[in-house]
Amino acid sequence: MAHTVYCPTKLIFSDDAGLDLERELATLDPGPVMVITDAGILPTGILDRLMPALSAGGRPVEVFSDVPGNPGVTTVAAGLAAAQTIRPSALVALGGGSAIDVAKAVSVLLPHPGIGGVSGLRWEDLQAGRAKLSGARAPLIAMPTTAGTGSEVSHVAVIGAGDGFKRGVVHASLFPSAAIVDARLALSLPPKLTGATGMDALVHAIEAFLGRRANPSMDLLAVGAMRAIAGSLPGAVADGADLAARREMAQAAAWAGMAMDQAGLGLCHALCGPLSAHHEVHHGLGNAVLLPAVLAFNAPAVSPGRWAALRDALGLPVDAGPDALAGWAGAFIGGLGLPTRLRDMGLDGATFPAIAAEATRMAMIGNNVRAAGEAECLAVLEAAL
Repeated sequence: MAHTVYCPTKLIFSDDAGLDLERELATLDPGPVMVITDAGILPTGILDRLMPALSAGGRPVEVFSDVPGNPGVTTVAAGLAAAQTIRPSALVALGGGSAIDVAKAVSVLLPHPGIGGVSGLRWEDLQAGRAKLSGARAPLIAMPTTAGTGSEVSHVAVIGAGDGFKRGVVHASLFPSAAIVDARLALSLPPKLTGATGMDALVHAIEAFLGRRANPSMDLLAVGAMRAIAGSLPGAVADGADLAARREMAQAAAWAGMAMDQAGLGLCHALCGPLSAHHEVHHGLGNAVLLPAVLAFNAPAVSPGRWAALRDALGLPVDAGPDALAGWAGAFIGGLGLPTRLRDMGLDGATFPAIAAEATRMAMIGNNVRAAGEAECLAVLEAAL
């Protein structure tokens, strides 16, 4: 099968994030460093522990921490304005997918100054296709503090547009220059967030493996990620200090991120984008709650040739068929202490028609293993309620 694999990010599986960060910064031009993170990171002490590495050699350090869970174009504009005041020689994204995606956006907007210090290129223009990226960017080092989003190894940034609809911009310049994956950065993540972000990674792997753009190279990563997550996520949730489980999850999340970036996503993510926009639902949690209904819908389209590898990776019985996927997913998610129904999150279905319509506009829906239009999307949402 002809396919292309392109992931220029230097991926560092680290046992000492501070040491590796200092080494990476030393290869870049001298000058200020800007850290883009979220307010939840600050009280964990992670940034304080990394500060000696960030400021090594006398580098000034600026911190932008106003990144919400579902960032929009206003967040990008604020981060860009902060960066323009110091003109950093490097950006460091510290956090989950939201912080990393905002940092990606800032990194490609920063080299395009306009008159009076105002950027000559707006993220909205890129989202709408009114402008194209030149390829220039500020060096970006991504340091994920969750094991889930895979944003550290992807060339897409998903940001809420002015109308609230999440729109992804895809370009090779959005790959971070380097990603430092250190499981210790996730040790303070509470159980429910560990579970939700881990489920995001699992959905990445499943959708990449089952999608229409699946290919042999990414199959290896997707299957490896599924096997690792099924085996280690319950342990990481049950005992956040279990470093072995955290390491397995950190590595699996990166593998799953590469797989979904190169092979694509599917219906679960197509539905989750509008769901998160309408209800401020955590991205990983939204994917988790939707997964059983999506797997039930997709089961008839899972080919026998794909099923054996998927079944074995998830640990299902050898005599199980694809129709067992939904039940397995519901039990697995419930075992993590996460809600398994949308009604458990306060939804009543009133927004489902709008979410279903918006899901059909999401690019990844065309990669789903089974075709889904607006009516099918609505049926899946109702099944998840």
